[in-house]
Amino acid sequence: MRPVIIAMSLLSAFSVGVALAQTPPAADAMARAKEAFDKADQDKDGALNLKEWKAMGRRERGFQMMDADHDGKLTPDEIRSAIAAYRKQQG
Repeated sequence: MRPVIIAMSLLSAFSVGVALAQTPPAADAMARAKEAFDKADQDKDGALNLKEWKAMGRRERGFQMMDADHDGKLTPDEIRSAIAAYRKQQG
């Protein structure tokens, strides 16, 4: 599940409610994560396709693991769900 760990930085940018409750350094980290996701989302459709994912240096296996609906796109919700499942598995 290493790809999930890597994707965690992307996920945090999409937790607006949590971001508002965080300290400024955490909010800054979320802003950086959102910026990284937006930069990776070359076609600006709000999701990452496999080409965009791999352009970030990520492996296809991680993409396939997180693409819950198998539509060829990773949405922030899918990333969040994958991270939640990983955290639950860890403990």
